[in-house]
Amino acid sequence: MNKKSKAELNTLYESRIFDMSFRGTSNDLSTVKIFTSKNSFEIEKQISFDSEYQQISSIEYFAGSVLSSILLTLLQQSEKRGSKIEEIEGVLNLTLENPLYLVGVKGYDQEPFIKKITVTVFLFLDLEDKDFNDLCFRALKNSPIYNTLKKSMELEVFFKKLL
Repeated sequence: MNKKSKAELNTLYESRIFDMSFRGTSNDLSTVKIFTSKNSFEIEKQISFDSEYQQISSIEYFAGSVLSSILLTLLQQSEKRGSKIEEIEGVLNLTLENPLYLVGVKGYDQEPFIKKITVTVFLFLDLEDKDFNDLCFRALKNSPIYNTLKKSMELEVFFKKLL
């Protein structure tokens, strides 16, 4: 049984937990419309291997949210610490294992999954190397997406200082 301290029991739920809710519908049974608290967006495919396909797929939204969360966290944390990032860019590489299962190739029956994500962040930030690394790695601790994924998959983040 998980015993909680008296202070923990007296703490408001909202100060410890932030719940979010999303809704998805498919009226035409070919696209999914996702409703957030303020907006909505449509997704036609979970992934596309067609180089001509123009829409954003589920896996691209996912990768974009991972990358944007890391970059936005760095921007927020550097501002809080009084260090101004003058330039930032990130590159995310994603490895999807067993992709042929998704296109129905016979003999491929292992479920597809994201095996690895590698993020490289390029920053122009006027800090000494030790302070630069300290700021970057401490900032990651404030990214809920990063913190969730690092527990469930291979996730690497590299920081490169622009001169």
